[in-house]
Amino acid sequence: MTSEDQEEESQSGSDTLLTLSNIQYLVEGLDSLLQTNLDGYKRAKVIKLRDELSAYIGNMFSD
Repeated sequence: MTSEDQEEESQSGSDTLLTLSNIQYLVEGLDSLLQTNLDGYKRAKVIKLRDELSAYIGNMFSD
């Protein structure tokens, strides 16, 4: 792999970077989604994802 290939690969990966503000925005969106009429399975998945993201944020500040 050439250095150009490595640079291109690293730049494409930066498009998916989650910042603290993006994660907080996602958590707020998931909270809003929970106020809608979701079935049990989808609701459980949303709650799990929201809790995982909240824990991720909490762990960033506890280290």
